[in-house]
Amino acid sequence: MACDVEAEELYKEYPSGVIAVRGISFKAGRGRTCLMGPNGSGKTTTLSMIAGALRPTKGIVRVCGYDVWGDGWLTARKLIGYAPQRMPFRDRLSGFDNLVWYGLLRGLGLIEARRRARRLAEELGLEGYLGRSVASYSGGMRRRLTIAAALMGEPEVLILDEPSSGLDPKGREELWRVIEVVLKDLTIIYSSHMAVEAEAHSDYVYIFHQGRIAASGTPQDLVKKHAPKPKVLIYVGEKVPPLEVEGLKPYVVGAGVYMYSVDNPKEAIKIIADSYLARGFAVERIEIRRPGLEEVFLSVTGRKLEV
Repeated sequence: MACDVEAEELYKEYPSGVIAVRGISFKAGRGRTCLMGPNGSGKTTTLSMIAGALRPTKGIVRVCGYDVWGDGWLTARKLIGYAPQRMPFRDRLSGFDNLVWYGLLRGLGLIEARRRARRLAEELGLEGYLGRSVASYSGGMRRRLTIAAALMGEPEVLILDEPSSGLDPKGREELWRVIEVVLKDLTIIYSSHMAVEAEAHSDYVYIFHQGRIAASGTPQDLVKKHAPKPKVLIYVGEKVPPLEVEGLKPYVVGAGVYMYSVDNPKEAIKIIADSYLARGFAVERIEIRRPGLEEVFLSVTGRKLEV
């Protein structure tokens, strides 16, 4: 049975007077829920409040029905695994010793902690690195070790703060391949400032902006509802004039490069290309540009998604 996470009117004001989160409410169930937004939009603060690491100024967080900051706090926190951006490992110790230490902190006996550490290392592709000091780990290995440490208590909910931060595209894909295989039955809530990552690896997305939720939905629904139409770009010679094609007006992108906003790009490609060819104009290249969550962010906030 899925373990749901519910947040009601979360609000966080720091002693400095900075308001990081302004009345956020949302629900996440089994699968991958992404909090997407630029740095400083309130994602990390929200995850910290859900995980029990930062007390909200106002609001309620429930995990499997238990209040994280109320009477059910002990039960709730046993159900949570939290992987912050920087897990406080002891870098001189081996990865294995660090995992065992986190197991002991979770209340496990030494034998059980060692057993879980070996199993998680195998599942997350760390078995060949367990004997090495954490100081020698690459960024990708350290991220995997962070996730393994968060899983030592066998949680129902896994919270990942920017899990692929600092990794190159190949490292991000390798990490997500592991996450999606090993953690498919958990409730996963993660944050990301990358629209491409949120679109590829989320079942549901909450778009954060200035401490509030600007929009939410599946990636597909968000694009359908908020993003502009797909674009078809046609590249022709510099002397070729732009053509209006069956009511589709061209936008000049550059010399001999024209763009059309369309509903069905696959159909539009042929119609647009045929129109130029019928006039005797050579078509050098034609391409489709489909909108994504980056365009959704711009649409709902009026700003570009910047890191």
